[in-house]
Amino acid sequence: MDVSQETVERVQRFAEKRQRAEDFYENQEISPAVLQAYNRKLDETLKELQDQVKRQEDDLRRLREVNSFDLSKIGTDTWSRVAQVQRAKRAYDSLLKSETEFPASGSPLPSLLALEETSRLVKETKVSVSMTAENISSNRQRLKSEEANFHDAQVIRDGLRKRIQTISSEKTTKEKKTASQLARELAEQEEEKRKELDQATEEMKTALYNFVDETLASLLAAEALGGPTVGDAAQVSDATLQLGYTSHGKPKKPKNPEAANSDAGQRRIDEILPRQSGQGDNQPANRREAAALEMRNLLDALLEAGSSYIDLPRESAASRFLVRAKVAQFHPRDARRLRLIDFGRSLDD
Repeated sequence: MDVSQETVERVQRFAEKRQRAEDFYENQEISPAVLQAYNRKLDETLKELQDQVKRQEDDLRRLREVNSFDLSKIGTDTWSRVAQVQRAKRAYDSLLKSETEFPASGSPLPSLLALEETSRLVKETKVSVSMTAENISSNRQRLKSEEANFHDAQVIRDGLRKRIQTISSEKTTKEKKTASQLARELAEQEEEKRKELDQATEEMKTALYNFVDETLASLLAAEALGGPTVGDAAQVSDATLQLGYTSHGKPKKPKNPEAANSDAGQRRIDEILPRQSGQGDNQPANRREAAALEMRNLLDALLEAGSSYIDLPRESAASRFLVRAKVAQFHPRDARRLRLIDFGRSLDD
């Protein structure tokens, strides 16, 4: 049901006025004399009503005594039936012509009836106002939702129109171009995509190698020396790597001269990354750099091989880390061979 805003405001103003009137009469002090007079009027009105009810009951009883017959049981005599009907008609006419008894002018009965009727109307009005307010709130929410949907529909419509215009213009342009021009443009687009892919690949390799040099290398070197597995320690210093680890995986305490430590460290570097002829000048200076170089060489070999296996010269912390990280996998029958996991196979399928 649609209700105008003016009607709602009128109902609200009426409710506010009624509330102010109730508050005013509740705050008024009633004297005992006025209250006693009002109660006396109520008693008189009640007695008048009881007397009137009694008089009407007496009249009804006398009427039943005079006309104690059943019209359905009248005999077949026509004149007898007519006489009975005429008497009943005169009785009803006399009742219709009788004056209706109204309460006296000072009786509080009209006020009571008006108060009861007003109270009923006020209750119904309150319910109606509450229902109207709920409907207005729900209709406003619905209006907001419909406006949002309408706005979205307009945006979608405008987007589709622009897309249709773009496609139409591209189609017109392609129709005007020759096959060689289209092929050349397609080749240029593919070349541009290839360059972007190569650039993104180089950026990813640079970020990966930086991570290897700055974070992962020291952890790999520690694992290769018998220390904690990669991930068990947050970071490992070059001094700890220089000293090495005990058979229980604990860092060793410094007790040898620096020269002996340097020679031992160099020997350990040679074990991690064996020297190759012609590369003496590029050898790492410490164990962390040796682990970083080993990981980078392994990653380069895996990336160049693609999905093919490569042969590992030996098992190392770097290869074990790549397998644990699910980046690479060993050959199912030869643990000396390793390859990258084909991440895009499911997409190709």
